[in-house]
Amino acid sequence: MAWRVVVQGQTYETNPEELKQWVREGRVLPTDQVFQPGLGWSAAAQIPELQGWFPPGATTLLAPGTEGRMSASPYTSPYAAPSSPPPATAPYAPQSPPFDPYTPAYGQVGSYGYSPMLATMPASPASLGQRFIGSVVDGVLSMLCALPGIFLYMSAIAAGARDGAEIPAGRATGGYLLIYLGIIGYGLLCAYMTSTSGASPGKKVAGTVVLREDGQYLSFGMAILREVLKNVFSNICFLLNLWLLFDPARQQLYDKVVRANVYAR
Repeated sequence: MAWRVVVQGQTYETNPEELKQWVREGRVLPTDQVFQPGLGWSAAAQIPELQGWFPPGATTLLAPGTEGRMSASPYTSPYAAPSSPPPATAPYAPQSPPFDPYTPAYGQVGSYGYSPMLATMPASPASLGQRFIGSVVDGVLSMLCALPGIFLYMSAIAAGARDGAEIPAGRATGGYLLIYLGIIGYGLLCAYMTSTSGASPGKKVAGTVVLREDGQYLSFGMAILREVLKNVFSNICFLLNLWLLFDPARQQLYDKVVRANVYAR
């Protein structure tokens, strides 16, 4: 997996050597967010491979305890613009980062043109324990939503056994429908909460958040797709849930499809 850097709200895919070149040319701020495969997001000034390429004192813009957040101090690039920009390396953007990333872009939020989401992006993927807790809580809540249907179906079975007759078809069918409606309803709730706050009820309890690779929330449609794929993959083969144990970025297969991951808050 290649490295990624976010400059003025745009995500660019690159490699460590090209990223160093962009730092030397003044295209990347010490506070710009960089994604390292297997390590997650962090401020550029916090990455050992890049620290030596910033001007003296630039890395002190990040005070202790403020890693990954914007500094209030102004920063002016000491580098001269290169004669020609480096070529684009991925479909994230049609060109390399702008020559002057320190000038706010029109319509963007923040003193340097960064959105609040990118300014507080988590630095690392969620731990296996956090993901397990979130899954268990969501699973329990999903079953609670299906309880009315379960009770109705079980009452139909009990009525048939008590009367020595066939199970009441209408009551049993209604129970089936309520079970599926409860599970689907909870899945839609999770998708809505993921698209608006980055976390389902279970993930809120576990202290995790679902973000796209550019640090933004999933759209409602993509959040629904993630929920559907999660259930499909689990029903096809439960062992597919163990994929993240061997993935360097700790992504599940359905996370890879929607280009997102679960991060610790």
